[in-house]
Amino acid sequence: MLGTGLLLIGGSSLVHYFTDWFGKWAVLDRLPFLDGYELYASGVVAVLGFAVLCAGDLVPDDGTASARTPARTSRHPAGDAEPDAGGAEPQAHGGQSDAGEDGD
Repeated sequence: MLGTGLLLIGGSSLVHYFTDWFGKWAVLDRLPFLDGYELYASGVVAVLGFAVLCAGDLVPDDGTASARTPARTSRHPAGDAEPDAGGAEPQAHGGQSDAGEDGD
């Protein structure tokens, strides 16, 4: 809602500046401290509204960090354990290797 409001206020003020339409919607034109800077302020507010709308698409609904990044998964069979300095992978099943089993 915030992004939409900012985009409408900035856009209507830009249209009012160039065409004299949307006189009642041009909120930024009525602020006395922006006298002479209405065009710049309208552009900044419109771009800010667009940025808020774009940023709102990146925020997930469940409150996690980012909806676009996948969940972190481990590439190692032992969960989060990293390989040791020698390069050997940790064994996930008690340190026994599968190479010597004959399937009985």
